[in-house]
Amino acid sequence: MRLAIAILLGKLIAYFTRLFKIGGGSAAPGLYALKVHPELVTSLSRHIPKNVVITGTNGKTTTAKILAHFATSTGLKVIRNHTGSNLERGIASALISCFNLKGCKLNYDLGVWELDEAAFNTVAPKLKPDIIIFLNVFRDQLDRYGEIDTVVQKWCQTLKNLPAETLVLINGDDANIAKLANCFKGKVQKFGAKDFKIAGESITRAKEQENLDFEAKNIVLNGLDGSKFEITANKKSYPLNLPLPGLYHIYDALAAFAGGCLLNLPIQQLAETLKDYSPAFGRVEKFSLNPTSHRTPTSEVGYIFLIKNPAGATQVFETVAPNIKLDDRLFLALNDNLADGTDISWIWDAKFEKLTSNRHPELISGSKKMPKQVRHDMIVSGTRAHDLALRLKYAGIDPKTIILEPNLQKAFKEARIGLKGHLFILPTYTAMLELQSILAKSGLKKQYWEEGN
Repeated sequence: MRLAIAILLGKLIAYFTRLFKIGGGSAAPGLYALKVHPELVTSLSRHIPKNVVITGTNGKTTTAKILAHFATSTGLKVIRNHTGSNLERGIASALISCFNLKGCKLNYDLGVWELDEAAFNTVAPKLKPDIIIFLNVFRDQLDRYGEIDTVVQKWCQTLKNLPAETLVLINGDDANIAKLANCFKGKVQKFGAKDFKIAGESITRAKEQENLDFEAKNIVLNGLDGSKFEITANKKSYPLNLPLPGLYHIYDALAAFAGGCLLNLPIQQLAETLKDYSPAFGRVEKFSLNPTSHRTPTSEVGYIFLIKNPAGATQVFETVAPNIKLDDRLFLALNDNLADGTDISWIWDAKFEKLTSNRHPELISGSKKMPKQVRHDMIVSGTRAHDLALRLKYAGIDPKTIILEPNLQKAFKEARIGLKGHLFILPTYTAMLELQSILAKSGLKKQYWEEGN
């Protein structure tokens, strides 16, 4: 009875949050339903034949979406927390949303769940996952997680208590993640990339990590169009064209491909399905700035790249910088809400200097070529906009080229005035969610919770 009441309560909350446009029902339904029935996740997830859990500092949402894409393309019915709400309340909300009250069941073949680094330790055992994928671990939100060693130590303890039948997949190129292989009594498989870099640092693979079960090699980057490479698995090679730019997304695709293999999906078909893949909201999301136009000019395109910690932000900068042209504009937004991490000192570890590497000389601080009429080609916004502007000054950006507007809605309006090129939007998490709402209200895209899984 308590479970039924919790599900009904969750569905009512989801309905009203969407009706009054105060959210997409990705967290609140689960939050309150769990107060009624704390074991809701355990009770509902056991009706799903297979569950996959994905955790790590960066790439969870993209990896989960690619894996779900692979699975659905082979005919499986997949449930997942597709909005990126990755605490227990987010998992509960997804389960409640998909629960069939008439049949009193969840009619799904596979659950793909992304879990926050800390939530993994309490929620993963409740999901009883068949497969766990560990992507990476970087310094992130020290006010919530502590140092890297603390995160890995807690993961290790959780793994020790999971059944040996669980399949564990780890990033063999991340030395901290690789330590997890010694914590688990069952089978551990590794994925990695040849001649690759993580967060701008070359990887020297330890001897015990040389033999990878899944490896990406012969990597060719194609700017904002994505990349192509080969994946070796079971001594066979599979070509893959990934429509996502950035070196870091190669790891996400590789992890998803490896997960598909462990699920016994038809490997030959997986790579072919990526031509129909579209990125998750805010993760290299591309949208038209003039959707009503019958033309599709390249000058009316916006991109959203989520940034949230030093490693992830640096990787985004490395991806964006070579593609910024003189007529393009950067829009950066920094918030310090709880979901972002209240400690924003990470911006001093992120390599904002990379954004100056391809900029026109007159836009660099101290340049003798500064024009009389200054170009305002960078918008800075968010609750900590002033801190971000200061960081950009020290990165070499002339303050005269920056428009400082803490209000996101006003900042977005400023960003579009006189724009002749692309608009690159680089927000932190809660700023991204607010911008998603602004874009939806402007008619430029759907609300993020209305987009496909």
